Amino acid sequence: MLLYSVRRVAIPTQGAYQGLAVACRHGTSPNRSFATSQRFAKDKSDALRILFCGSDDFSCESLKALHAEHRRNKALVESVEVMVLPPKRMGRGNKKLAQLPCKELAEELGLTIHERKTFRDWTLPEGTNLVVAVSFGLFVPPRILSSARYGGLNVHPSLLPHLRGPAPIHHAYLRGDQHTGVSLQTLDPTAFDHGTILAQTPAPGITMPEKQSFQDLKHYLAVGGARMLVQGLRDGVHVPPHKAAGWAPGPAEGEKLVHAPKTTKADLEIDWKAWKVDGIIRRLKVFGAAWSRAVVSSGKDKGASKRVLFIKAKAVKADAVAEIEAEERIIKFVDANEVESDVKTKVDATTGTCYFQDGEGSWIAMKKAKLEGSTGKEATAALKPFLRAPES
Repeated sequence: MLLYSVRRVAIPTQGAYQGLAVACRHGTSPNRSFATSQRFAKDKSDALRILFCGSDDFSCESLKALHAEHRRNKALVESVEVMVLPPKRMGRGNKKLAQLPCKELAEELGLTIHERKTFRDWTLPEGTNLVVAVSFGLFVPPRILSSARYGGLNVHPSLLPHLRGPAPIHHAYLRGDQHTGVSLQTLDPTAFDHGTILAQTPAPGITMPEKQSFQDLKHYLAVGGARMLVQGLRDGVHVPPHKAAGWAPGPAEGEKLVHAPKTTKADLEIDWKAWKVDGIIRRLKVFGAAWSRAVVSSGKDKGASKRVLFIKAKAVKADAVAEIEAEERIIKFVDANEVESDVKTKVDATTGTCYFQDGEGSWIAMKKAKLEGSTGKEATAALKPFLRAPES
């Protein structure tokens, strides 16, 4: 039996993200929807006094949506207070304090802010009955959750139970997944991302278009997740008993779950033996750069390896490379396990571009690169110390 319908928003970027529904209402639709109505067999919710825990731009979209709902409907959202972590030290010598976007937004909205690095020796503001944590980075302990009548909710940008962890969008993009989505879940008192899934992007998820930028995808998921959160509150999904609405297969269905750990500088290091051109391009889109160590081919530093940062690149077809009048060279790269790889290279002195061939014969055009500690240059200039003649 069909229980409700899904209203869709305008889809950006030439029809990408078909299937991302952001608001639900009773009527007709598939029974795997972006947000599942739970009004039947539930008590009516008290007016919500929310502690919102957030940090980055992704969490800001949910905070803006909650604040807008508070102004629109105080019978549902009576108040919102915000918890953020202390500012991070950044820059050369860690001398600069960077305020978190969520704190800056909370100040603009005139909300009460609690800045803490831990929940230890701290209690919820009086009357708080729901905790909402979005991209927060700090585990909300059972003591805090049990102090709120409705426990806690979390917006997670993946099709849970897959890609649990702090960097689901990064890993979905880096893996080359075809679909992704958003899940609204309860905050589990024992582990991150193990709560009851209360709403989820309909199967098979939203399409991840090949040419879509990482930042556009992240923003779109943030906006969709924020709307899912507010619609979930309107539908009372936070009121027990909680009804599971997840559809993505987990271990019980024989699927191997994929974790999404925090990304590090190591995720940017190019594995010339394993990665293909599309893998390198994806890393450039996600991180803005990728790096490798190259072996100096001559001079006093001959044989030494130096870190090279690749900044701008694109995939090119083999027939296009064949038409370019360019010198054939080799660059020897060294991976994290000290394994060397000779990578076929073509040098176009006219445009300053270096072309690299992967193990399957595909080519990537590196437009800009730099040695660590130096400024960016055309790739041919930056990579000159490492170029060598092909072995006959």
